[in-house]
Amino acid sequence: MEPDTPPKWPSEETDEARGKLAIVLPLVLALLVGAAAGAYALGWVRYAQGNVAPTPPPAPLNIAAVSPAAVAGEQTRTPGKPDQAALEQVMRRMVADKRLGRHLKAAIAPLEGAPLVTHGTGSATPASVTKLLTSVAVLEAYGPERRFETSTTLQGSTVTLVGGGDASLTTSDLDTLAAETARELGATKTVTLAYDDSLFAGPMISPAWRRTYLGGEVGGITALSVDHGGSQAAGYSRDPSRQAAEQFRKSLVKHGIKVSGKPVRGTKAGTQLAVRHGDTLREIVEYTLQHSDNQLAEILARHVGVAAGSPTFDGSTAAITATLKELGIDTTGLVLRDGSGLSRQDRIPPTLLVSTLQTAASAKRPELAPALTGLPVAGWVGSLSRRFNFDAEPGRGRVRAKTGTLTGVSGLSGIAVDSRGTPFVVVLMADGFKPEETLDVRDALDDAMTSVATCRCST
Repeated sequence: MEPDTPPKWPSEETDEARGKLAIVLPLVLALLVGAAAGAYALGWVRYAQGNVAPTPPPAPLNIAAVSPAAVAGEQTRTPGKPDQAALEQVMRRMVADKRLGRHLKAAIAPLEGAPLVTHGTGSATPASVTKLLTSVAVLEAYGPERRFETSTTLQGSTVTLVGGGDASLTTSDLDTLAAETARELGATKTVTLAYDDSLFAGPMISPAWRRTYLGGEVGGITALSVDHGGSQAAGYSRDPSRQAAEQFRKSLVKHGIKVSGKPVRGTKAGTQLAVRHGDTLREIVEYTLQHSDNQLAEILARHVGVAAGSPTFDGSTAAITATLKELGIDTTGLVLRDGSGLSRQDRIPPTLLVSTLQTAASAKRPELAPALTGLPVAGWVGSLSRRFNFDAEPGRGRVRAKTGTLTGVSGLSGIAVDSRGTPFVVVLMADGFKPEETLDVRDALDDAMTSVATCRCST
């Protein structure tokens, strides 16, 4: 596998600073033209290109032991006993890094038990790290092999496209569904088209989101969407259901069915004509985490609400919290307003993230495994594929962590394997910094994670 494989659906983690950087960077680059040779010698060119020098691929993640490191030909040894003094020294170095600011919250823990070292108290704005909670909750609610459906029904001369909340539905899938529907219609060649997205309830857009996010970071959240409602590059739809229905109308016409009028909202009443089973929940969760996809995360959150009987934004976040409690996770201090982490009103204590990762790593909870196997791998896949440069390079392949970024907020939460092969849960949450400091903070977080990966923190 190439270390920077393009994702199936183009999507990036939200970064409000991106627009400001787009304005500033051209000016900076113009000033650097005369210093290009020196920059190359210092490695800046390699850094700008993502520093994708050959890196051994990480070994498959064994959930039972969570011993993923097999870097530079070294074989992982039997995990050892945590060294408290070594961990305290690592934490002191993290706290001393001024790039992380005065509001750093951090915790390092074994795969079982309370954190061994911590810094900071209370909850913090998690940004996209929130997706860890959503992923664990939806996996617990449905199991990793669940497939959501998109189907068509016929009542009289009306064909209804029925959304079942399949986040993996593509244009190609919709075309196949249209072809099957056309065959089932037999001699019927003229229909009206309706669409049913009633599986999800409440508003399509969260009142807890900044309006500037709409279109670029996320769109409307509905139970019917194709190509998951858009992308950051092309923009997200405010009404994915209507967009999907219009695409389906075109596909029906392509397969010889005349559609009278425009698609309208309807009900799924009638005889089922055709059905498309989506990708497994395991695959969708892993993609969502690797590429920090906001749209998919919100669809997954809504499914947790469906399972609890309240498929609204508020109902879904309440259901996620309740599911975590049922798993034995202490939710004290948790505030959730969405499932993606776009809301600045979200608050998560670092210790809760530690417990969530430990629960997902437990051999007693194999159904939660995709919440770990889907974590981005440092320097290899997902939202960490172009990170862990310079001093952080030794962390490549040894760190798996979920990223989180908003203006003035950055975090990493995941698994780091020390030099002896012992896995540790590491949670880092920084906020209160200036937008122009974002890249420095990210580098500091990468360095901090790497300090665990390069430490002999176990005996």
